[in-house]
Amino acid sequence: MTGPFIVICSEREKLAGLGEDSFSYSFGTEDTGYISVFDGCGGMGAKKYPKAGNRSGARVASKLAAYVTDNFYEDKQFRFDGTDCQRLKECLTNEFAKMRNTIETETGAKLGGDLFKTMPTTASIAAVKINGSSITCEYFWAGDSRGYFLDKDGLCQVTKDDIKTDEDAFTNLRSDGRMSNVIHAEGDFNLNTREIDIDLPAMVIASTDGGFGYYGTPMDFEYIILSSLMESESPEEWENRLSELIIPVTGDDFAVSIAVYGLYDIAGCKEYFKERCQFIKEKYIDTAGENADEDMLLRLWQEYKPGYYRR
Repeated sequence: MTGPFIVICSEREKLAGLGEDSFSYSFGTEDTGYISVFDGCGGMGAKKYPKAGNRSGARVASKLAAYVTDNFYEDKQFRFDGTDCQRLKECLTNEFAKMRNTIETETGAKLGGDLFKTMPTTASIAAVKINGSSITCEYFWAGDSRGYFLDKDGLCQVTKDDIKTDEDAFTNLRSDGRMSNVIHAEGDFNLNTREIDIDLPAMVIASTDGGFGYYGTPMDFEYIILSSLMESESPEEWENRLSELIIPVTGDDFAVSIAVYGLYDIAGCKEYFKERCQFIKEKYIDTAGENADEDMLLRLWQEYKPGYYRR
């Protein structure tokens, strides 16, 4: 096996041609690959650059981060030896500085502080190495884009949001915690990393906050991933159906990438996750219904939370 059976990248620009989310992925012949998503930060990166086609710094940043990550993979730089994060950060820092020098035309004082950055973007990257019946997955992230896996026991968030308050995935849906760290051209950012082994079959997932951040609970995000799979007969249908479920809910651009390992056709994938999908539907989605109050949602979240944070 040299890669995942299914890779889908569901995305949408809220305003065509002005979107600030990006993704990239690739899978080679040496049992390695990666998926990634990036969310250009439109508030702190709203400045537009004539030398970049009058695009915002946020849009430039997300596209550039995707490009740098893809080059990093194609140059066989994901080595799984403990040095990947530092070397990837160096590549991002260098390429962002080069781009800044290329498109920046203004001189003099620059607005500073947390509210303004040059070419800011979040990142969620998952590099994968296949080890027979398991995978080694290196997660890299900055900001509030997230990395997950989903197996027979459900969705598990591996990354930890870079936000100023210590909130979990449920409370942050209500407060939208302010980010404390993003990639940007000034270079003083952190690229976080975690490496874990995951038994197969499993999905590896990366998502910007437009994919998961507009639902009432984290359980809803797991359910739309699984229910869109159950309603599809091909990877293309799954990708389209997932977008159809996110678009009416989100108030933002979004990018969601999913790679499925250890299953070899769409029918087998549906069969494997059928029981989990039905469990989530009956236990959480149907129980909450359309009129659940906050106390009920919190109770359901407390039941779901140990599995969601099991790694």
